[in-house]
Amino acid sequence: MKVKFVEKDNLHISLKFLGDLNSVEIEKTSAILRNISHKYHHFTVSLSKDIGIFPILPRPRVIWIGIEKGSDIIFQIYQSIEKGLKSEPFYQKEKQFTAHITLARVKYLKYPQKLCAYLKSININPINDLIKKIDLMESQLTKEGPLYKVIKSFPLSFQTLA
Repeated sequence: MKVKFVEKDNLHISLKFLGDLNSVEIEKTSAILRNISHKYHHFTVSLSKDIGIFPILPRPRVIWIGIEKGSDIIFQIYQSIEKGLKSEPFYQKEKQFTAHITLARVKYLKYPQKLCAYLKSININPINDLIKKIDLMESQLTKEGPLYKVIKSFPLSFQTLA
């Protein structure tokens, strides 16, 4: 088995893959994300106990962990992004969206059943994180792995407790 784990600094939740965008498309996307970010407050996410694979068992390519708490808000934000981008010529419809964090990419696997059994045996400690912003990211694939760069950040509204 050959697996490339995602570096700690590269762990993230992808809301939408946009592909290659030009400067005009980046500005249009930024305006949409800015509007969306004002509609949502900071929220907490927690990891689920589920570790899964994409796309299918005989040929897994990605090992991921799900989001439990906060997945409903993430899905609402995703739907807002879809709605905002739908009329843009660069819009790409996704088959399905599942809030997750990619943990590793599978390069080679001789016994996929053993991997699944191993993943089911892992106990996940509850980890919480506060989501404060939406980032528009650029990724470049290199031989060493992906390089991520924040193009623009859009802070979520801060909700004060009365």
